[in-house]
Amino acid sequence: MSEKKGSGLLARYEQMLKEKGNCYFDADEWEEIAYQYELTDRYKDALEAINHGLSIHPGNISLNVKKARYLLDIDAIEEAEKLIYSLPNDSVDAILVRAEIHFIQSRPQKANLLLRNLLNSEEISCDLCFEIMDMYLDFGYFDELVEFVNEADNLLSDGSELLRELALIYEDKQDLNKSIEIYNKLIDRNPYSTVDWFNLAKVYALQKKYEKAIDACDFALTTKDDDENILSFKGYCLYDQGSYREAIDVFLEYAKVADEKSIAYELIAECYVKLEQNGEAIKYLNEALSLSPESSNLYYQLATNYYDMGNTPKTIECLIKTLEIDPEDAEALAFMGEIKVDEKKLDEAKQYLVRAFKIDSSNIDVLTLLGDIATEQEDIEESILYYEKALEINPYDVKLIFKLILAHYNTGNQDKAASLIKHLDESTLKIDDIEEISEENKNELKQTKEMLDKLRNILRKNLDENL
Repeated sequence: MSEKKGSGLLARYEQMLKEKGNCYFDADEWEEIAYQYELTDRYKDALEAINHGLSIHPGNISLNVKKARYLLDIDAIEEAEKLIYSLPNDSVDAILVRAEIHFIQSRPQKANLLLRNLLNSEEISCDLCFEIMDMYLDFGYFDELVEFVNEADNLLSDGSELLRELALIYEDKQDLNKSIEIYNKLIDRNPYSTVDWFNLAKVYALQKKYEKAIDACDFALTTKDDDENILSFKGYCLYDQGSYREAIDVFLEYAKVADEKSIAYELIAECYVKLEQNGEAIKYLNEALSLSPESSNLYYQLATNYYDMGNTPKTIECLIKTLEIDPEDAEALAFMGEIKVDEKKLDEAKQYLVRAFKIDSSNIDVLTLLGDIATEQEDIEESILYYEKALEINPYDVKLIFKLILAHYNTGNQDKAASLIKHLDESTLKIDDIEEISEENKNELKQTKEMLDKLRNILRKNLDENL
């Protein structure tokens, strides 16, 4: 039944409810009304519609099977079981309901037997198999699912879609080798299957086997050489592999066929950034901007390239455009604040950084810069506030700890400064035991440990004390 007709039936039914009147619908129309509710997970409403249908068509087996289905959906398990086993019906829908009840009541062998028997049904189809696969997954019987798919694949005239679905399930389970095995099986059946070559490429990329991913893309492109999705993906693989010039060539091909050419130019610019050719990157970012003039992101990327080239005025110009388009861009605000700090325009810098902090309070760089500005302006209490907020996010940032030690020392809070020194010293003694520490912080702690050890040795020699 068409979607338009189904929604029309639903409208008539709901008008009937509103007016508390009666309308006649055929049994299959009642099922369609219930299905419209099912589409939005309104199972109680679907059940109510079926009950209305049964009041007009009492004893209708198909409606009763649907009723059992919706009873399950609202967790009325016992009522559903009693109803479904009272029906002299072996339709596919009835068998699916019985199988689900077996799963719910921990009788997986009986459920599996019912589902496997459906493979002998004249109604067996890929759609029915997908429904059965979902049931196996929902109840956690993955091995049985695999056996079912392999048997269905042998019975159906073409079970390729089932195998592809199984490959995706393996992918979700992070069993990528099994997924690759299935795609290779499909390719053996049809060496010109673009979709299977492309899917294979994506799995190889997940394994970071970029050479194999690129080869798979090339095979896919032999059957569809202008496919923008495959071209862009091949470009990404080359980029991730570090083959930036080859990636540029592919992205140029992608630009010829892409609907969104600005994306292709942006990708080319990213490659030139990696090659440290900021001038070429700017050229392609401007090409992208000519097609997407309201993209704040493109202006921000222009700003970073001009900054890397040492062109501060153009950097500021692009950041201003970024913020005109998106005043809430926290990165652009932080970047502008950093530039103003470098220019010693601290009041202006603080305005940008405070705005950035209000949008993203977890940016350590912003918090640190605000602390530095407060220190420079001799507002030590405020600097302590910002440094402590930053240290809550990253408690092992050595530079931050030293800034905070100095700040507490300058306020005369010797105890707090000493406590932080002790915390730093203890951290250096358990570097390898600290979880969730960045490599940069770990290296800083190691350097601090070496520095503190040298200081202890000097003091031991000169003071002859245990330290």
